[in-house]
Amino acid sequence: MKAALKLLSAAAMVWGLTGLAAAQEYPSREITLMAPYPPGALTDGVARLLQPKIAEHLGGATILIDNKAGAGGALGVGQVARAKPDGYTLVMVVNAPIVMAPSLQASLPYDPRTDLKGIGTIAETYLTLAVHADSPIKSLDDVIRMAKEQPGKLTFGSAGIGSAHHIAGEVLNKNAGIQITHIPFQGGGPAIQNLVGKQLDMSYGTLPTVHNFVESGDLRIIAMAESKRVASHPDVPLINETVPGVETTTWLGFFAPAGTPDDIVAKLNEALNYGLAQPDVQESMARLGLVVRPSTPAELDELVAKDLEFWANAVSTAGIEKQ
Repeated sequence: MKAALKLLSAAAMVWGLTGLAAAQEYPSREITLMAPYPPGALTDGVARLLQPKIAEHLGGATILIDNKAGAGGALGVGQVARAKPDGYTLVMVVNAPIVMAPSLQASLPYDPRTDLKGIGTIAETYLTLAVHADSPIKSLDDVIRMAKEQPGKLTFGSAGIGSAHHIAGEVLNKNAGIQITHIPFQGGGPAIQNLVGKQLDMSYGTLPTVHNFVESGDLRIIAMAESKRVASHPDVPLINETVPGVETTTWLGFFAPAGTPDDIVAKLNEALNYGLAQPDVQESMARLGLVVRPSTPAELDELVAKDLEFWANAVSTAGIEKQ
């Protein structure tokens, strides 16, 4: 019995030393960074912005970006969740496939609680409710009044069924006792383009998607679906200020497969936060309408746990069934 215990102890020591050596040598080959949306999407842009900074901090590592789009980001995230947990297959992604998809997709091929490990948060952005600059709608009070006068006639655009845009619109309908017709699109960009073309009465859109059209004079933001006023737009009211309960969260995070060694995750977190601290990265993110939000791995895992509950409640309130 004692001999067996000694053997197990020796094996554990060898395994621990092997794992430590692997972490110290990391990275020794190219890293695949999944950006699970098409080229040009916000996640892709952020991944390409941070790629050289992370590579630099990792001693000149080779990092290849893989745009594995599909299923609202779940296809690429699922591939990473099933990858070998050695730090060579990673994903940068907006929060939807991580904290919203579990409440919306009946056959999600991963569980973010058990299949992914947080490396760190990257940034957050904000969801706006916008109208065309020529619209008679000037405020949320106008939206509610007009919707009550002509139930079902007004339309709102979204990035698709089950998106934060969609959920915010349905929660507004329910909490305000109105009916604005939902028009889903394949992404936030097409929805805003249709608003610019006056095919919609209003549309939800992230600040990066809407900002340039506001600057050009095509659109006007009437409210934001957030829990507190946004520092960059302090004069824009919150939907919550008129109709309580209508809020969202939108952030980007960096993840590895569950089981990735802590030492490797720590190296990646350090490299990520190094990139986020660079002035040119912060300036570029600000132009995209993003606010840099570095964190520890544990803080990202805590955020995921909190937001899984938040979005489960929001989806239930919106009355959206799993697809």
